[in-house]
Order: sequence, then structure tokens, then C-alpha cells
Amino acid sequence: MEQFILKENVLTDNILFVAEDGKVFKGNCIAIIKEYVFQNSWSDKELIKKFRSKETLVKYLNKKYPNFKF
Repeated sequence: MEQFILKENVLTDNILFVAEDGKVFKGNCIAIIKEYVFQNSWSDKELIKKFRSKETLVKYLNKKYPNFKF
């Protein structure tokens, strides 16, 4: 598994987890993104997005994180 930081926030970072070639995560996912949005001054709310195909992952990354190079 490889990890990439998509965005650095004050409390937490948005992270991309990508499975190695020929392997998948539980649920037949090739990538997982953990995003954190502001909840209050002490914590962030965690949102988990799972991707089963590379095309949808690239489309999402281009839309939400245009400066990230995969």
C-alpha cells in the first residue's frame, strides 16, 4: 500500500491510500481517500471515499485536487 498526502490541514491531513499492483482492499477497492472537514475547533469530521476503478479515482482527483500529480 502506498500513501500520499493530498492536502495538509491544521489538525489532520487528507490522505490517499493506493493498493499495490494486483492487490485490492476489502470490498474490491483499489484506492481509499480519507478526507477531513471542519467540525469544531478541536476536531475534524472524517469522510471516507472508496474507488473501484482508476478512471473514477483520476476524475475525482482532477476535480477536487487539481495540483496533485498521481
